[in-house]
This record gives sequence, C-alpha cells and structure tokens, in this order.
Amino acid sequence: MAVSARFEQFTLAGIAALHLGVGLTHTYSHMAADVPIPAAQQVYIAIVVTLLPLAAVWLAFRRSLRLGAALFAASMYASFVFGYLLHFVIDSPDLHSNVTGDNAGVFFHTALNLALIEFVGFAFGLVAAVRRVR
Repeated sequence: MAVSARFEQFTLAGIAALHLGVGLTHTYSHMAADVPIPAAQQVYIAIVVTLLPLAAVWLAFRRSLRLGAALFAASMYASFVFGYLLHFVIDSPDLHSNVTGDNAGVFFHTALNLALIEFVGFAFGLVAAVRRVR
C-alpha cells in the first residue's frame, strides 16, 4: 500500500505536536521537582529539542518533504541521545533515580515518554526521508 506525502507530513506534525506537549510538561516537572537545567542545556533544548522539529515540519510542508523529514529525524535522534543520557545514564541531578519527592513520578514518566516519542520520530522521519514518494 502506498503512503501519501500528505500522510507523512501530517504524521510528522502530529509527532512534533505530541513531542512539544510532553516536552513542556517535562519542563514543568523540572521546575516542580527543583531539578535545575544549566544554561548550555537550556540553549540545546530550545534549539535542537524544541525549534528544529518545528522547523522540520514547516520545511516538510512548504519546501521539501524529504529534507524536512531528514531534519526531523536528525533532531529527534539528537534529542533522544541527549535526553536518554541525561535522564537514564549519567549520574547527575537530571538522572531520574536522583529525583525524589511528589513530582518524581511526573519527571520519570515525561522523560520516558519523551524518549519513546523521540525514537519513534527518528524512525518515522528516517523512513519518510529515504522512501520514494508516490
């Protein structure tokens, strides 16, 4: 069954919207759990995690689906690696097991959901970037 370019564009937009919503909720959980985000990480989050996926969706709709999907895949991959390392690997205040208190559950679940969304976004973006549009 052939997949239309419109389906891919709207799927990218849906993943980006979901990612943005969960990302904002995770940002709230950082504040509520009193887990600081250093300035360099704030810049990375603003540009790579937040703006690049949105720019990629714009590009997929307005200029080139392949280029937009490739940028989307790259931004989701970079976001996934960043979040996975900080929330699940590196021992820092951002490590989910170091977050305690009433907001620890929201922090963990939003971090986990971000990782899942970013992995799916990477995979879908990659497939959309390399697939022949029919």
